[in-house]
Amino acid sequence: MSETQFGPACRRMEWLDPFYKAVWEKAYADAIPISGTFELTPRCNFNCRMCYVHLPENEIERHGAELTAKEWVRIAQEAKEAGTTWLCITGGEPLMHPGFETIWQELTQMGFFITLQTNASLVTKYDKLFEECPPRACKITLYGSNDDVYRDVCRVEKGFTRADEGIQMLREMKIPVELVSTIIQQNLDDVDNIIRYVGGNRFRWIPNINVRTAGRGVDVDMEHLRIKPPARENPADKDEGKEKYRMDPDRKPCTYCRDYRLGYWIVWNGYMRFCSFMNGPDIPVREKSFKECWEELVEFQEGLQWPEECTECEYRWNCTRCAALFDIEDGRLKIRDEFCVSRKE
Repeated sequence: MSETQFGPACRRMEWLDPFYKAVWEKAYADAIPISGTFELTPRCNFNCRMCYVHLPENEIERHGAELTAKEWVRIAQEAKEAGTTWLCITGGEPLMHPGFETIWQELTQMGFFITLQTNASLVTKYDKLFEECPPRACKITLYGSNDDVYRDVCRVEKGFTRADEGIQMLREMKIPVELVSTIIQQNLDDVDNIIRYVGGNRFRWIPNINVRTAGRGVDVDMEHLRIKPPARENPADKDEGKEKYRMDPDRKPCTYCRDYRLGYWIVWNGYMRFCSFMNGPDIPVREKSFKECWEELVEFQEGLQWPEECTECEYRWNCTRCAALFDIEDGRLKIRDEFCVSRKE
């Protein structure tokens, strides 16, 4: 296995500034948590069919207590001391956290490079806040080109109208905007219109067809959402790409991720994890210092192995997979039966 395959993702980013590449290399070597995501809340004013985080307000208490603004600020201070430079603020809809304004002001004053991930429908209410404390960038979910599609996908009224107002406000403020679209059955016919919207506004756009559950208490009806990617026209293309995506079943699961030894995710109810899609580990940031949590997370990454079934499976050399496609049970990866069925097919 080559050094590139085991090394940090920055080694494969030829476009990355040499200074930042050197910073990420150092962080990888020393296991410094240079990049983090704060998932502020499961609250959201949209009810997107494919969301694995959003919970109705009357169900939140059943899954835990939201970290308060004071707790987020404390975690951020300790994260900065540990080396965190880049932060993504997300949710749910992060602007719906009761203490969002306090959290945002405190975090921006700490000097983080912050990306705000939002549906953009509420940002116009915070125009003064973002003028005073602008994000480094905004990653905005775009699920259609009109209110009818948003009604079907996000189950809200005037969803596109409100999102577009927020997008245009950010554009006028010269805040970099990136649009992200999850394509499901309910907005598949609108893709051409979405592309026209993106092109007309000259935004960077990331389409995605992956719909996942995350074992976090939210049921996602994948059967009626997921679309199948088009078949390859040239069978030779499939063989040509096999070697590129071939996975070593003896290589540790977390080493395939760009956040390996570099990044973390803190979920709304107070746990540090390796990935947003994973239902563990549950490393409590309320009870431990950030440094203790990070050290425990790195140890978890280093010790995690593929399930025994994967190491013995006849398809193990041709199965493209990541740890996020499994559940965490007793600190180990547990296979989801539907995953195996789809891969073998």
